[in-house]
Amino acid sequence: MRKLALILCFTMMTAVILSITVPGESAVEGNNQIGASAEAEEMQPDKEEVIRVMNGLEDTLKQDADDSYKLKHYATEQELTEAFEAYVTPELAAAFVDYYFRAEADGVYVIPTQTEPWFQEENEYDMINISNHFVQVVQENENDMVGSYTLVVEMAFQNGWKIQGISYK
Repeated sequence: MRKLALILCFTMMTAVILSITVPGESAVEGNNQIGASAEAEEMQPDKEEVIRVMNGLEDTLKQDADDSYKLKHYATEQELTEAFEAYVTPELAAAFVDYYFRAEADGVYVIPTQTEPWFQEENEYDMINISNHFVQVVQENENDMVGSYTLVVEMAFQNGWKIQGISYK
């Protein structure tokens, strides 16, 4: 039952993500500043980085929970938000936490929802450079529940590559 709730949680991710709009390119700060010569070149994440970020987001959404849906590994919303921020922008992290989880005095609980189809690392994808620090990862997939779909993931370089937006076609 708990696994079903977690799967349902991931499906609803699409509705939240589609309602979030984050401005295009963001500034790069701190230790990840890029020199003038590197800025002239188009940057994009390599295949390993795309897979790391995609799988990291999926793993963070699919939290281990007890029979009452209380998370086992995060006691506060802040801890959970910080876990998401390893893979998504702060705005998107806050939206995920607000939509999929609720904080109670004794911990954080997952809200059971459906999950949408997601990135399939074994399938090919296209990477489209939008600007020096912004790319779209586009993957066409098929799923028994929804049929054919195209996943479009916007990634921005903000202290590393982060997901900034997700949509489906």
